[in-house]
Amino acid sequence: MPTQSHAPDAHRPGERHSPGAFVGAGLGSLHGPRRLEGCWVLGPDTPHPIELIESLVRREQRSGSGWALLLPYELGGWVEPSARSRHADPLGFPSAVLMRLGEPTEPTGAAIPGKWSVGQLASSMGRHRYERGVRRVLEYIAAGDIYQANLAHHLHASFSGDPLGFAQQLISSTRPRYGAVLRFEHAGRSHTICSISPELFLRLDRETGVLETRPMKGTRPIEADASELESSDKDRAELNMITDLMRNDLGRVCRMGSVRVHDPRLIEPHDSGVLQASSVVRGRLRDGVGLGELIRATFPPGSVTGAPKVRAMQIIDELEDRPRHAYCGSIMHIDPAGNIECSVAIRTAHIWGDIDPDGTGGILNGQLVYPVGAGIVADSDPANEWAETLVKAGALGRSLGLGLDLEP
Repeated sequence: MPTQSHAPDAHRPGERHSPGAFVGAGLGSLHGPRRLEGCWVLGPDTPHPIELIESLVRREQRSGSGWALLLPYELGGWVEPSARSRHADPLGFPSAVLMRLGEPTEPTGAAIPGKWSVGQLASSMGRHRYERGVRRVLEYIAAGDIYQANLAHHLHASFSGDPLGFAQQLISSTRPRYGAVLRFEHAGRSHTICSISPELFLRLDRETGVLETRPMKGTRPIEADASELESSDKDRAELNMITDLMRNDLGRVCRMGSVRVHDPRLIEPHDSGVLQASSVVRGRLRDGVGLGELIRATFPPGSVTGAPKVRAMQIIDELEDRPRHAYCGSIMHIDPAGNIECSVAIRTAHIWGDIDPDGTGGILNGQLVYPVGAGIVADSDPANEWAETLVKAGALGRSLGLGLDLEP
């Protein structure tokens, strides 16, 4: 898979050019690898990263080129400093990754994905600690701090071999609606983000100015009775809260009176093995709204924080006790005409490790992390919320034959 690197430019603080790769798997209707014309990695201490993202896209735009952007969840701390994570990040994950994309390419020769292996998956919390976290969220709800918070635990395992081989198998078996694979180097390590997201964060049609979001809340196994999810008062209330939050977020950048809920609740099957409930909210973007203002108004996605958003983010930081990185952030595609489509980076694996010097694209001493979460509301049951996270983890188990060691 072709990549391209660039020499660093000392006159542009916060930027670091990196080799990289991008494969579309539904996001922006892209399928397959794209020629990479440039890859910029913004370090975690980059000042004003959102402003730099906007200026980079504007400055480095080329005729016929599109963009893929990775916006990690912790970028939300630059939107709202009071919600910035208090936890150290030993990995030093970037504050953003930007890839300028060219034409489709065909993988040939050494770029064909290779073999890989994953160790036993375990949870960062385990069942008992996760359920304690749910009960703590319920206490915050009872005290009036929040109405809802999304609480996640992180599945992790050792990894060796070619991350693109892993990604190819996961994507081909789940056929995600908004999937994408990004590979980049940072701080001496290779990083691969493989997202099989079913959830649309934002879609902007530049010609009409229509801005759309489709938040998801409510999950069941694919074999479940859809009417049970449809009739669930708890899941309906959960989605209604986030729909209202996203309607308000769109209202910050859309024309007065243009934001409408076009469908309050859809129950849809997904090839990753789940039924999901979602809503559809649309508005018409105000003239002159730039990329940075759009990010500041809406990021991070409300469906993976809670309501009110800022207080929910603070509680998430307290209870999860570790960075989310790519998970619950967004992967954004901008086409040459300026149309935008971006996912909520759920169902997202992050693989990193030392670069294998043999040149085959594999990694050594690798780790895989695949977080899974659930939205907690006043009538949530801790055991049921834990079970919902296992449903979401099932994409790995079914697609890749991986064992889960998720008991206490």
